[in-house]
Amino acid sequence: QVFLNRQRSYRELPMRLGETSTLFRNEDSGEMHGLIRVRQFTISEGHLILRPDQLEEEFKGCLDLAKYCLETVGMLDKCTFRFSQWNPANPNNKYEGTAEQWDHAQAAMKKILDDLGVKYEVGFDEAAFYGPKLDIQFHNVFGKEDTIVTIQIDMLLAEKFGMYYVDENGEKKLPYIIHRTSLGCYERTLAYLIETYAGALPTWMAPEQVRFLPVTDRAVDYCYELAHKLEANGYRATVDARNEKIGKKIREGQLEKIPYMLVVGDRDMENNTVSPRNRTEGDMGSMSFEAFEAILKDVVDSKAKK
Repeated sequence: QVFLNRQRSYRELPMRLGETSTLFRNEDSGEMHGLIRVRQFTISEGHLILRPDQLEEEFKGCLDLAKYCLETVGMLDKCTFRFSQWNPANPNNKYEGTAEQWDHAQAAMKKILDDLGVKYEVGFDEAAFYGPKLDIQFHNVFGKEDTIVTIQIDMLLAEKFGMYYVDENGEKKLPYIIHRTSLGCYERTLAYLIETYAGALPTWMAPEQVRFLPVTDRAVDYCYELAHKLEANGYRATVDARNEKIGKKIREGQLEKIPYMLVVGDRDMENNTVSPRNRTEGDMGSMSFEAFEAILKDVVDSKAKK
């Protein structure tokens, strides 16, 4: 509908549309599996409407984006690639279009994948109903694989929806469409991130990056003051102000895999210091608050995996 709201020229293509969309599938109850297979899910979706001569370049851009996202969150090394093709003899006849259209689409996709040097397996009868696709498969902690990202070439739906553009000769032509995700389904990706890191998400990704642990009631306000400074600079910080022993607070923070816990007592208030604890290395010693924030900034900005 965005494309169809007025006549389009070849000069306007590619048109790249992105959305965060909530989708629903009536999965059988036996198929449900935690966050990995659900009936309602949210996906990072993109639709690229383009001229045939733009297909390879735009497909490469989609693949680069997916690989960048998966590498950034530390999942790419567990991924493989599957070239999902149609099955003309499928008894359910789920595929639209003619054999000639499918042969053309699959030949174009094969050339693109080969030109880009993508090492893939063929998934027979795994295509979408409107076209072939590249499935990026993720292998979980049990060795089972699921599709995490797809890039699909669609040469059929534009005609079905009456989507035409005017080419350089003033003639109406049908565009190609690429449907793609970048980080896949949020629920499934989050589930695999929790598996990959055993819950100990990298600091830049962790929902709670720093937890202040005041030793006494006198240090509570000081902790909140420092936490607000971190929040103002874009970090996620909390204060555990409960009237509990510091040892219990540290143990609970360790079990919850908080990247940094900052123990603050009366001496820290006097000297403007904190005593950080890293969840993997333990006590880091006393240091100025500014020195700790510099460490935090380096770890977060670098998107360090550990």
